[in-house]
Amino acid sequence: MPIKPPHSATLLVIITFILMLNSCGTTPPSTFYLLEPMPENEAIQASADSYNEIHIGIGPIQFAEYLDRTQIVTRTDATRVKLAETHRWAEPLRKNFARILAQNLSMLINTGRVSLYPSRNWSEVDYQVLVNVWQFDASRQGEVSLVANWSIRGKGGADFLTMKQSIFSAHLEPAASYADIVRALSKTVELLSREIAEAIREKQK
Repeated sequence: MPIKPPHSATLLVIITFILMLNSCGTTPPSTFYLLEPMPENEAIQASADSYNEIHIGIGPIQFAEYLDRTQIVTRTDATRVKLAETHRWAEPLRKNFARILAQNLSMLINTGRVSLYPSRNWSEVDYQVLVNVWQFDASRQGEVSLVANWSIRGKGGADFLTMKQSIFSAHLEPAASYADIVRALSKTVELLSREIAEAIREKQK
């Protein structure tokens, strides 16, 4: 007995169901971001010193666990955060943060001798910079915030020299994009870098 083709209305339902299944299985593509170093011309203006031979060690850098993830974090209120599933860091945030801090300090202090923890020549560093980041996110109020405890140690990390908590913020325009948020977060890392660089210069006097 020949099989009759499905009625046109039935065929339309089948096609619609298949399309719905396909759409449910499609994940929007992710966009990946990196923090950026401060502009080199601004760093040159900030450093009046000639080339410096001091050796700076960066790290360990620690992040609060809610930040130590691939998704970019924003705050919806004082107790709730939002994880952006399709807007992510291109590398582990603590590594990206450490690398940008190292680049900024290299320019601000005008030295090419900057090492990231761990390093084989760690015992040779003149100043070790340690940072604990408690907050590094954007809020619904239109600003990004960086809250960090940092310290400087000398002689390969053996001597304690300075400890401080720093709080920085940067304003966001209404309807800011995630790219805008990352640029503003980069600005707070620049502000932290300037403060640490100034503390190191004070120790050299």
